Amino acid sequence: MVSDPEEYNYNGPSMNPTFKAGDRLRVVPYASRQITVGDVIVFRPEGNEGNERTITHRVIAIDARGVVTRGDNNNQIDPWYLQPHEIMGCVTEASRGAATIEVRGGRRGILYARIRWVINHADRTISRLLHPLYHRLADTGILSRLLPLWARPRVLHFTRPSGQETQLMLGKHVIGRRRAGATQWQIRRPFRLFIDQSLLQE
Repeated sequence: MVSDPEEYNYNGPSMNPTFKAGDRLRVVPYASRQITVGDVIVFRPEGNEGNERTITHRVIAIDARGVVTRGDNNNQIDPWYLQPHEIMGCVTEASRGAATIEVRGGRRGILYARIRWVINHADRTISRLLHPLYHRLADTGILSRLLPLWARPRVLHFTRPSGQETQLMLGKHVIGRRRAGATQWQIRRPFRLFIDQSLLQE
């Protein structure tokens, strides 16, 4: 079996914030090494509805049926049991811009994954409980009127090949966008609280 490292581009939200879309992953084939709970692996499960793309998730269990995986940002485990021939290798590093991030496996990896799962679960639970209050408060516009003029978001328009994209900027940061052809804004929490709703109108 080939043991030279390979590189893959990561896409998708299932491993956020461990990885972000565009990260370059260094993947080392296992060869004769043992797959360990906590490792982050790249694989292509057989019978995955004809989908040939590679998937990057963490190993959370190994039993007689195979290797069980889950994304660090997912609540549910994956619906398959992987066999060794479906696994392309273990992720050891991720490159993001000029930075290189070491990817933990084994016990450290599973501890990190459990902590991320608890944080994600708590965030989703709190968000679900506070969601109505958050939107009710944002709709009042009270907090947006308290901001000084210099601190209020700006609206910028960009022409893309697919049409016009509109972005909300707070300083140098993009806090919201409406993509070309879309009718709904995507606004990062908690910034909707500080946005004058008139900015979001046509």
